[in-house]
Amino acid sequence: MSNTFAMVTLKSSHFYTSYALQSFFKHTKMEENDQFFLIDNDNNDLENLLVYKKINIVKNNKPFSFAENVNQGINFAKKNKKNLIFLTNDLVFTEDWIKPVLLNSSCISIPSNNQIFQYQSNFENLKLKMTMDFNDFNENYDLLNDIVKKHKKKFNSNQKFQTLLMPFSCFKIPYDILNQVGYLDTTYGTGGGEDVDYRIRSAIKGYDVNFLIDSYLLHFHGKSTWGIETREQTEERNKKYKDVFLKKWGHDMTQIFILRKDFESILKKENLEDLFKKGKFGELIRKLYK
Repeated sequence: MSNTFAMVTLKSSHFYTSYALQSFFKHTKMEENDQFFLIDNDNNDLENLLVYKKINIVKNNKPFSFAENVNQGINFAKKNKKNLIFLTNDLVFTEDWIKPVLLNSSCISIPSNNQIFQYQSNFENLKLKMTMDFNDFNENYDLLNDIVKKHKKKFNSNQKFQTLLMPFSCFKIPYDILNQVGYLDTTYGTGGGEDVDYRIRSAIKGYDVNFLIDSYLLHFHGKSTWGIETREQTEERNKKYKDVFLKKWGHDMTQIFILRKDFESILKKENLEDLFKKGKFGELIRKLYK
């Protein structure tokens, strides 16, 4: 099945978009029927991006939240009966990143990245930290691809795994899952909680969210929110999505998947300690859901 790719660019992180697209089109073989939508969230200058003929520009009439923009991508994918591969704009794509993503059609797939695996090149010219600025990367594409090759050699092929925190920075939702799980919940606000919510809803339907070890990207992390919000705005955004999540999913889910602390007693009470230790979070969610 062919794919709908969707990426959002925002004024706060628009600097990163051209680099994301450059590496995407260099390292991503798109099939004839694949589509690519670039969603302009807040009236950015896109003139230098028109060199990419495959891109369809979508201009929002007003700024949308993360969930609203993903839902636009879901609309495009469902309308054309395609899988959705959604991309944030603060990514650097690496050689062959797409191949493992295309192979997985029975789960939501997320490439591995520097939030999970941190590496450094020989002579430490490139250090992949959890959170990075563009200057930390310094356009060291060859060093990045060398690191990715070494990363892949450390593991057996086709390995998938789950962690407690699985942010939707780059993810594939197969068409069948889109039809059964639907859209992201937009009641969480500008950003936060909606990806955890979708993970839970998918698990309830029998579909897990998995990291793919064979696919590895550089993610600069939070360039559309961190550093542009005041402390008060961040606190207000965090409170809103936590309150919405608590009301929707209850204390136990909130403690484990949103607050991510002081939940050992919950695991023990529900006899879920073994599933947690083994990283079987989809099954854990299904056991918790009542």
